[in-house]
Amino acid sequence: MKLTQAISVTAGFSIGCIITGSIIKQPMLRSLGEVTGFGAISLGFIVKLNSVNADKEKQLTAFKQENICLQTKFEKTQNELNKLGKKFQTQDTRQRLHLANIQKLQHQQKVVLATVTTLEQKLDFYEKAASQKPENIKVNYNTNSVLPLTQSQESMTRVYIDGNNLSFAVDGLQIELDYDALRIELSQDASRTNFKYYTGIHSPMNDGQRRFIDYLKYQRYEVIGLPILARPDSKSFKTVGDDVKIAVDIIGEVKKGDDVILVSGDGDFIPVVEEVQRRGVKVTVVAKKSMLSEQLSQVADEVIYLDDIQYKLAKYRKFDAA
Repeated sequence: MKLTQAISVTAGFSIGCIITGSIIKQPMLRSLGEVTGFGAISLGFIVKLNSVNADKEKQLTAFKQENICLQTKFEKTQNELNKLGKKFQTQDTRQRLHLANIQKLQHQQKVVLATVTTLEQKLDFYEKAASQKPENIKVNYNTNSVLPLTQSQESMTRVYIDGNNLSFAVDGLQIELDYDALRIELSQDASRTNFKYYTGIHSPMNDGQRRFIDYLKYQRYEVIGLPILARPDSKSFKTVGDDVKIAVDIIGEVKKGDDVILVSGDGDFIPVVEEVQRRGVKVTVVAKKSMLSEQLSQVADEVIYLDDIQYKLAKYRKFDAA
């Protein structure tokens, strides 16, 4: 027998007891009927309440399942969006790198054309000299009108690179630096250049550092090696005397009419920059924005931010694993 049927029977029994007790005037029977009726009503209320609670539990369970499904769909959608975002970043980087390669090729073409023009001028000069009579050639030499002597006095763009500073800047930009592209970018509008790269050298030199230095020399950088000492408070190393060596070389090498490009944002170079500027030398500073000394940027004649030209210099862009 179901519980609802038992409640109905109990209610009927209660009513029967109440009526019979009233008729035969038996208070005990009537009281029994009242108690039984009250119990039936209470039991019915409890059954109803349990039924409502059961319905709510079912609805809550269904809602939780639906919520789990929605969360799963949201996570899948978020993952797809992340994948699309990375693909977009990769495509954007590739496009910028292609544009940078085109610009490098265009610059290389200009350099080649300028070299060809210079060679043609030299060839024309020597052809004219060869067609002259010997006495005319002698007179020309005596009057110091030979072209190579004039060329030896041409101004030079001297590039001094603080290797540690540049390395930290490149890591901050999350790019793999193309040193050939850097040389081409900083050689624009320069007839003669000299690139010096200052870096600490382990003793003995490890294979990775040897390959890197050979690569720089292949790219026509003059590498100045400096000693390295371990920091007492950490596992890192410090290059000894790199700033001093750069400053000494700038003071000793730069002449009036030269241009200096300093690849560093270190404010320690301010006195050196001011000194060569008094000689009539233009100084350009190349650095990452967040690593550039404000005072150095104010002193420099021109500032080039690595942040603005990074896509011209990058082999590829590094992405975080996250």
